[in-house]
Amino acid sequence: MNTPTRLWSTLAFSFSMLVGLHTQAQSPCVNGVAAGLYPCENIDLLATMGTNQVGGGDMNDIWGWTDPLDGKEYVILGRTSGTAFIDISNPTNPIYLGNLNTNTVASLWRDIKVYNNYAFIVSEAGSHGMQVFDLTNLRDIANPPVNFSADAIYTGFGNAHNIVINEQSGRAYGVGTNTASGGLHIVDISNPLNPTILGTFSADGYTHDAHVVNYIGDDPQHQGKEIAFACNENNIAIVDVTDPTDATLIASGSYGNASYTHQGWLTEDHKYFIVGDELDEYYGVVGNTTTYFFNVEDLDNPYLAGSYTSSSTAIDHNLYIKDGIAYQSNYRAGLRMLDLNNLPSAEEIGFFDLYPSSDAAAFNGTWSNYPYFESGVVAVSHIEQGLFLLMPNLPEPCTEFCGCTDATACNYDASAQNDDGSCDFSCYGCTNEAACNYDATATLDDGSCFFPDPSYGCDCSSEGAIFASLSGDQTSAPFTFEGSGNPTPSTFDITLGFTGSGGSWPADMAVTITDPNGLCVAFGGYNSSPGGCTSLGGYQAIWPSGWATANSGTYTASVDVSGAGLSGDGLWSVALFNGWTGAPAVTYDATFTLSDVCTLTAGAGCTDMDACNYDPEATTDNGSCVLPYSVVYVDNDGDGIGGEDAVADACDPLPDNWVLETGDCNDDNATVYPGAVGTEEGLDNDCDGVVFGDEVSSCPADVNTDGEITVADILAILSEFGCTSTCTADVDNDGSVTVSDVLGVLSVFGQSC
Repeated sequence: MNTPTRLWSTLAFSFSMLVGLHTQAQSPCVNGVAAGLYPCENIDLLATMGTNQVGGGDMNDIWGWTDPLDGKEYVILGRTSGTAFIDISNPTNPIYLGNLNTNTVASLWRDIKVYNNYAFIVSEAGSHGMQVFDLTNLRDIANPPVNFSADAIYTGFGNAHNIVINEQSGRAYGVGTNTASGGLHIVDISNPLNPTILGTFSADGYTHDAHVVNYIGDDPQHQGKEIAFACNENNIAIVDVTDPTDATLIASGSYGNASYTHQGWLTEDHKYFIVGDELDEYYGVVGNTTTYFFNVEDLDNPYLAGSYTSSSTAIDHNLYIKDGIAYQSNYRAGLRMLDLNNLPSAEEIGFFDLYPSSDAAAFNGTWSNYPYFESGVVAVSHIEQGLFLLMPNLPEPCTEFCGCTDATACNYDASAQNDDGSCDFSCYGCTNEAACNYDATATLDDGSCFFPDPSYGCDCSSEGAIFASLSGDQTSAPFTFEGSGNPTPSTFDITLGFTGSGGSWPADMAVTITDPNGLCVAFGGYNSSPGGCTSLGGYQAIWPSGWATANSGTYTASVDVSGAGLSGDGLWSVALFNGWTGAPAVTYDATFTLSDVCTLTAGAGCTDMDACNYDPEATTDNGSCVLPYSVVYVDNDGDGIGGEDAVADACDPLPDNWVLETGDCNDDNATVYPGAVGTEEGLDNDCDGVVFGDEVSSCPADVNTDGEITVADILAILSEFGCTSTCTADVDNDGSVTVSDVLGVLSVFGQSC
């Protein structure tokens, strides 16, 4: 009943007519733009070929072949109606050689891999089978384009979503086929023109894509075996396929945001499996493109070791790894390059945006890429616009005078001349210990501090209950209460007693929350959502996978609503909604907690007259009293550290010039405070009692710091003559002002600093 239909029906083809007829020539990435249109960084454009120049239709998968005889490079480009073959030996002037038609009918899905100079092509088209094409047919074509024919057809399966090849073993793996529950369909292709089935694996259900290798990783129990790393919709599965007649599941792993575990690739040392989820961005489970890093050093115990979140909101699709760099085709965000050499941390080092008009989470733009050409060319398929040939152009690593040159960074290096990309901003956060979000690791305040609610402190919540019997598209009576956002709701925790009928799921239920400002948000539901409310996502994005069942019982969930924009003081409302149109009546018995919305209780408050938040109208103390600081310090120069002037009994928020830390030895100079960097002005910048290192003046004879050595400097020395403590005219830095200081000035008299 509730099996989702394929989302590809939402594909838009708005650009195809605009660019399908045009070829674009070489254009470097300059000042963040290539060809005056495409945002980019460290990737140049070599050429494009419009859809009509490569056989027409819409593009999908892409792979490559290098002729072992002459080193020529060829692109193999999947399309709805067939497969295009393109000579890119001159990548700024590619040549379309011809087309291999689909074996049956057109399909949005076609996938290609190469083994031993043969291309193996599958499709979701019914009864398509696997086409085998001899790539040496591409040599010496006199009058392109030509129509090619397959050299063999494998019919052990009809449709297939993808084809995976382990070139070391000479095996192909059909996945998402109409056999083995969509699992692994293992084929011997050592004789490419006579593919033969070896076995199947269906124990973990449908496989969407996989990477199969002869394992060289750290797990001694499995070294040397043939291992499949499969993406199976809601998890990864690690399968021993050494014996294809008895393939065995080793382990599986998942992650909390799993919406559709789509595709992944192993790092070259087989320590990490890098995975993309095709629907977590689409459903709003994550805000930006997210890539997941599974540690697979122990194949029996894979675990999510980290993730990378892009600045883009686009959906990720296919990725491949070469020389420690992941080449990601992320739909509307284009080609993205991730440096994986410090996993589980990663860094984006280049991109080429093939869909500059939008990064929205939609199924347009680039489908896939092939980064394995020895020339360095990266071939990229664009669903609506054809073929893009790109060339990464990464800068040479910094080798001298390197460091962080951003003065706002935590590790700013004033001596560095060349930025090496090491700038770190992790020291920023809320440094006020009285704030609800105080960060003990932060050393620089970023202005994010928020302080306890005068009546409730930092932590509070509101609880409620709703019992309702609802048919499809019906809404319960609301649960309402007087509340105050503190400052905004953080989580909605629910325990649901569900009594179903007619195949309904607990996941069909949606929840609405309305704040005192009238903003309504909704989350959950199958194919219907409450009107007038902003949706935070459907059932796949919101409810745990265990809610997708027709079984009656008790279900729990915690939903993050911190980014929903809810806030305010006054009447709050929560309601339930049956989000399966046409569903029979089911019973919802729900209790919930809305964290960081404080229930307003008459007469409750702080009754301590000495507290900052004393409430003279409160009759009952609710434990929220916030006592003042016993002492704060005046910071005259705004450097964040006060001098000796103190103020007693101060409350948050403090005025800008009041601080909690003292020790500034010169509170009239913002360059002087404990820990300050020297300014080469002869000042004790760091307040350690000694002028040393970068504090020493670069021109000590310029006593009055006007840039010239004149009579005015002599007069300044005479005005302090005989001084023996904290002397500003101590030119020779011996601790006192004497004749030697006068002589020091006279020795450079008339010079400029």
